[in-house]
Amino acid sequence: MKIKSIILLVGLIFFLITGSVSSQNWPTRPIDAIVGWSAGGTSDTTVRALAREMSEFFGVEIRVSNMVGANGGIAYQHVFSAAPDGYCWFGGAQVQATYPITKQAQVGWEEFYSFPAGMGATTIYVRTDSGYETILDLVKAIKESPRIVKYGTTSRGGNGHIFGEAFASAAGIADLVQDIPYDGGREAGNYLIAKEVEYISVSLGDVADWAEEGTLKPLLNLYPEDYEWRGVIFPSVNHYFPELEAYTSINPYWGISIRRDTPPDIVIRIAEAFKYAVKQERFKDALTGRGIIVAPLMGKAADIAVAMVGSGRGWAHYDFGIVDNSPAEFDIPRLTDWKWPYNESSANVKPWPEKVEEILAELK
Repeated sequence: MKIKSIILLVGLIFFLITGSVSSQNWPTRPIDAIVGWSAGGTSDTTVRALAREMSEFFGVEIRVSNMVGANGGIAYQHVFSAAPDGYCWFGGAQVQATYPITKQAQVGWEEFYSFPAGMGATTIYVRTDSGYETILDLVKAIKESPRIVKYGTTSRGGNGHIFGEAFASAAGIADLVQDIPYDGGREAGNYLIAKEVEYISVSLGDVADWAEEGTLKPLLNLYPEDYEWRGVIFPSVNHYFPELEAYTSINPYWGISIRRDTPPDIVIRIAEAFKYAVKQERFKDALTGRGIIVAPLMGKAADIAVAMVGSGRGWAHYDFGIVDNSPAEFDIPRLTDWKWPYNESSANVKPWPEKVEEILAELK
């Protein structure tokens, strides 16, 4: 009996020692980052920029692939079904707080730790050769059109879709336009250039480079003030439809997420690599080169940011009839009534490792 107890004790000590060592040496093989939107868009750009720097930090390959559909929900659910060992990440717009409302995935933000790296506005673009000088010219043309005018969005229920619906309502053209959802803003931009749609409502950075080269022109930007990037002016909603400023909360963050039941030591390792990545000039250039604002978060601050985006989007989804489910069914308040924690689920969510909060403080 004593011999058996000694063997069990030795085995336990060995497990604890080797487990600690393996966490310190993690990762020991390639990591997969699954982007929920198409290649070339803002989500894809941000994740690939992070992967390049974090791969350098870890010394292993981070393989980025795209699994499009359901506004990122298909990729999100896929990562949730993977082992919580840190080797499979979700990448792209951090909009998982909306998934229970939209039914695009079976789990919400509470099941993941989110590492947002950048953020940006939502923008309405037209072709430069369309002849539209301002958003009012576009509105006038739509009202005079004998047929329904089609516009492209990033996905059903995405920020582009919400902004498109909000703009149409404010401009009095809701019954005169039809949204066409694509697998990301880059794809929507391609269809705009091909004249399949009259305008697109997408993330600013999805096609900002095409605006810089003169192919596309921004007419309306979901931001409190004009935004200038590389000589291109993105006109604020406040010039034409100031009531739309209330929807700035739908503007997304982009980054990576890992399962919340990932071992704490591995979470800390990923946080350290994330901190390294966002401080690199090459990473900053990759994001700012597409009009993306570098805005890294982790820890409780990330939970709050992701949850607030979910609240803003969730109620917009419901108000514009994009979904039938009211966020109130999930005890999600409107932003005017918002406070942290905002419901029982957020109050009981598994906290981040304390070391991650320290890493965020160092990053700031």
